[in-house]
Amino acid sequence: MFNERKALQMTLQAMLEQRMALRRQYVDQDKQLGADIKELLNRIREIDAGAGVDATDLTDEVAVTTEELPTDMVKRIKVRKTHIRHNYQEVATYIENILRESTSPMTLMDLCLILKEKYDVEFASPYIGVQKSLKYLPQVKVEKDGRKLIFSLA
Repeated sequence: MFNERKALQMTLQAMLEQRMALRRQYVDQDKQLGADIKELLNRIREIDAGAGVDATDLTDEVAVTTEELPTDMVKRIKVRKTHIRHNYQEVATYIENILRESTSPMTLMDLCLILKEKYDVEFASPYIGVQKSLKYLPQVKVEKDGRKLIFSLA
């Protein structure tokens, strides 16, 4: 029995196969283009070496122009912070000192801002970094004010 669902599944399968074929073709073309660029750069270096021209200036300029991305694409790319290992026991002492000095409870963002300014500690994910540090601080009370976390010493 052939019905609409089966027809849609067959169409979906054909489209997925077409997508995979296009991706393979793109990868192959990109590899070929990369090889052609390398070949041209090597030939330019050979010619420059024979003529006595400083090859690094010219080839660097060519390489930079081939690797540039359009500015609208660069704006859309999210930059991810690099992972840094922290000593969470040490960060916990920093947090405790900050909360002792503070006269009122602090939000997560305020706490992270002071950690960065005073102790040069920055987390890729502030929530996770502070939570890992709080494992060593049972005396810190965490409350919620709407969506904000509020930290204070108990």
